[in-house]
Amino acid sequence: MRILVGAPAYPPEVGGVQTLSARLAGALAQRGHEVSVLAQGGAADPRIDAETAPARVRRVAWKPLLWPAFLARFLADRPEAILLTHRADFLRPALMLRRLGGPPLAVVVHGNEVYGSPRRRALVAALAGADAVVAVSRYARERLVGLGFLPGKTFAVPNGVHVEGFDPPEAGLAVRRRLGLEGKRMILSVGRLSRVKGFDSVIRALPRVAERFPDAAYVLAGRGPEESSLRRLAADLGVAERVIFVGEVPHGEMGRGDHAYYQACDLFAMPGREDRAEGAVEAFGIAYLEAGACGKPVVGGLSGGVREAVGEGESGLLADPERPEAVAEAILRLLSSPELARAMGGEGRRRAEDRRWSRVAEEYEAILRDIASH
Repeated sequence: MRILVGAPAYPPEVGGVQTLSARLAGALAQRGHEVSVLAQGGAADPRIDAETAPARVRRVAWKPLLWPAFLARFLADRPEAILLTHRADFLRPALMLRRLGGPPLAVVVHGNEVYGSPRRRALVAALAGADAVVAVSRYARERLVGLGFLPGKTFAVPNGVHVEGFDPPEAGLAVRRRLGLEGKRMILSVGRLSRVKGFDSVIRALPRVAERFPDAAYVLAGRGPEESSLRRLAADLGVAERVIFVGEVPHGEMGRGDHAYYQACDLFAMPGREDRAEGAVEAFGIAYLEAGACGKPVVGGLSGGVREAVGEGESGLLADPERPEAVAEAILRLLSSPELARAMGGEGRRRAEDRRWSRVAEEYEAILRDIASH
């Protein structure tokens, strides 16, 4: 089957959408499909393109006022179906093509679209012109159906993880040496530094954690609008020396080599919240699977689709991010019981194995074949 993957967000940019775009394209191609990727902006990265081979990647500079010129690019490889891995930017030309009798269209929805501003609701309404809308969690699908989307054209395909990219466990030792954390307890968070991730709640929990474990440190990998406020919060609470900001980690390197932060940590924490002011929510969270792929237990939040990524009491613990004492209790429970942490990490690895990109691609393939057959 000839499939065009439209990717407004793509590596070397870092993020969950970027990861999905590249890994899904590669996995579909490895299943024997003829996959071409139309990626927005950015310089070519031979290493990333090689990892997603045999999918072919073309990078284009997006100019909103010239979007009609993109119609020809969408049709260049005569696709039998178009899959947009995000609704931004490419949605308008793809919908125009569909209205003109072009290839059937499937669009991936990542969660923030399920509520928010009138402008965002208008974008969601535009998705009604797609042949299929694929949510990254059952939670997001239920919200879409609640907004009026037809259940028969709305699907849930939970995100995947590149399990093979997170070996060997010894890779984390270099990270600990570089950060001066050898022999210490290391809590890790990975992601965009935004309020919805709940990283502030982990910082608020640190004083209580430090009472029990004076050697505990908190490592934040990522950048974002909340970085300055997170730094101020750590200073105000007297834990600035325990909070290490390492910046953005290059795509594909989180679990190996000198950037093996997941392998280095004792536990992963992302107690996300539903931020109605921003219209944002963690609809799933690839980072939970990435931590699980490394055999690490996790602390997650109570909102969105987190329960689909984290098995409460099985692969991790869930806590209310508005109650830092609850977050501290979850962290302390895992740090205090290495046996429990190992057991939950093992279950996390099993869950990650179940969401390999090859499995995810199989589920997307069924949807694309279905819309192409009508």
